Amino acid sequence: MTDDPCDPKGDPFGPPAVPTEVDCLHCGQQYESYLIEWRIETDADGKQHGFWCCPTPGCDGRGFGFDILPTDPTYRDERGGWCYTDDEESDEDEFDEGDFDEDPDSEDFLPDEPPGPSKPGNNGHDRPKPNGDADDEIPY
Repeated sequence: MTDDPCDPKGDPFGPPAVPTEVDCLHCGQQYESYLIEWRIETDADGKQHGFWCCPTPGCDGRGFGFDILPTDPTYRDERGGWCYTDDEESDEDEFDEGDFDEDPDSEDFLPDEPPGPSKPGNNGHDRPKPNGDADDEIPY
């Protein structure tokens, strides 16, 4: 790998060595991975960067394994690995409650229940009447 942002060999999101059918998350097109294109673009600062891109005209999907994914859920790359998973286990299953500080002043503190209505009868959808006068008709 190189540090040159225009060298396709230095980009980890290049197409796999063995062509496979892929699907682009942006445009929904399916095609063979060997069609993924290397494009060099210039950013607002005038610097050039290369990207592996979806070949569909007008699509901004980029990167095998990022926006461009294999259609086969059992796909394995030439090294036998792959980061894609569509199994039944969710991120919540991997959550360890000990990961959070239970201090209510902590940014990580999550209450067990969402906050309830501030006044009896206010379900959060009722708009308060100006001056507290319930008899005034106010168009909404």
